[in-house]
Amino acid sequence: MNAQSSYDDLETLAADVAMILAHQLEPKEILRLQQLVFLEVDEVAHLLRVKRKTVQEWVSDDKIPYRKAGGHVLFLLSEILQWTLPVKDKHKADRLTAARSCKLAASRLAATRERE
Repeated sequence: MNAQSSYDDLETLAADVAMILAHQLEPKEILRLQQLVFLEVDEVAHLLRVKRKTVQEWVSDDKIPYRKAGGHVLFLLSEILQWTLPVKDKHKADRLTAARSCKLAASRLAATRERE
């Protein structure tokens, strides 16, 4: 199994789990689960549409929220989504909830991958 196939399988599984959770859990419970979603450098780079090297530079410069575990850099999805918002968010009341934002981000990532 190659890396892309493994990534596609993981993405399919995540989409299936998200669909199940959306029908059985309240939005607040989904948000709590989102706190536990970890991403790797490549996934964050793809999500933010930047190069892997850019994410690594942000980590080196301590510009992006991250953790280290077993010698690997990991990111919490919820922190990355929060980090992308403007400091003085004038439109906070009009923004989608984090759960919807994640769904939107996932569908946009899938569409981007299909074009590649």
